[in-house]
Amino acid sequence: MITFIVFAGLLVAGALLLLLPPLLRSRSRHDAEPEQAAIALTVLREHLADLDADLAAGRIDAATHAQSREELERRALEEGEASAASVASAEARPAKRWALALALGVPTLAALAYVALGNPDGLDPEKVAARQGFSQAEIADMVGKLAARLEKEPDNVEGWMMLARSYTVLQDYPKAAQTYEKLARLAPGEPDVYADWADVVAAQRGAVAGDAEVLVRKALELAPDHPKALALAGTAAYQRKDFAAAAGHWEKILARIPPGEDLARGVRASINDARAKAGLAPLADMPAPPPAAADAAGAGSSALKVSGRVEIDAALRDRLAPDDTVFVFVRGEGGGAPLAALRFRGSELPRDFSFDGVPLMSGEAPVPARVAVAARVSKTGNVSAAPGDLEGRVAGVAADASGVKLLIDTQR
Repeated sequence: MITFIVFAGLLVAGALLLLLPPLLRSRSRHDAEPEQAAIALTVLREHLADLDADLAAGRIDAATHAQSREELERRALEEGEASAASVASAEARPAKRWALALALGVPTLAALAYVALGNPDGLDPEKVAARQGFSQAEIADMVGKLAARLEKEPDNVEGWMMLARSYTVLQDYPKAAQTYEKLARLAPGEPDVYADWADVVAAQRGAVAGDAEVLVRKALELAPDHPKALALAGTAAYQRKDFAAAAGHWEKILARIPPGEDLARGVRASINDARAKAGLAPLADMPAPPPAAADAAGAGSSALKVSGRVEIDAALRDRLAPDDTVFVFVRGEGGGAPLAALRFRGSELPRDFSFDGVPLMSGEAPVPARVAVAARVSKTGNVSAAPGDLEGRVAGVAADASGVKLLIDTQR
């Protein structure tokens, strides 16, 4: 706000510096105007001399010379009359009052014009801060458009997952639950769907124990070590006052977290609270791992090194455009969110790929021993699948396998 006001003030001051000095000069207008008229007459005489020279050199004919000379003489007469009128007005009027009026009037008019035509609220930091980012209404509008698009793409699992999570962010839990119910029919083997659905139901009911716990059990049937499902299962047990079971679920999560992480300390505190209420001894503090063990843990976190070659089936090659976007994903063998992804252009196929050194989307979560590798040629350029996309998948691959052959052989 201060920067804007200072900058605007400098602009007004600059305008006044251009306007006021001529008005404050001591000499009068009847001295200045004849001088300007004399300069104008001198220029006209020079033009007349140039015309005579052009006629003598043959660059113009006599008719053009006469017409141009007549125009110059008319302008010279007008200048002479203006000069005479200026002298006849005789007395010079003082300009200080005009200078004072401009000095006061220009800033005032500028301020009034900004109030009437500008954005005064833009000078209020609180009001500006309130407008940062998307409003709730704008987010709701975008989510509505996504929902309308997915009605035309009923099999787009990733799109429906995005919509369900968007409803959750908006705290529209009934719509989120309905969307997860639809997802459960589309992807019945996806543990993330049941875990997220359980979370939404728990938010609606105010407790995990009950309806949400049924969904949690389904997620754990599909993936016994699913972190979110284990966390919710522990919470449900704690709410039922089955503190030993709660500690057991949370201890499985702790086993997957590196000991030095802040998250590990928080989970350990929750476990010890549950164990104390169950009459069990607290967990012993884990000593800091020696350097060799730390290096080994670091090596495990980057265990995704699967590599191979991605090709497109000959029957689909004519449907591949050079500018199409090609995504190669790695997921856990049981599904879930991608662990890592690569991106190419259609013109690069066939080509080799390698996930060695590619950053993991799952952060520090350990890489499963066996993974699934999938490729998608996106006609829209979006990560979400859409009708017309070309796809291929290989499952049951070791996380460090090499020479994997990935064939894009189906069309969505």
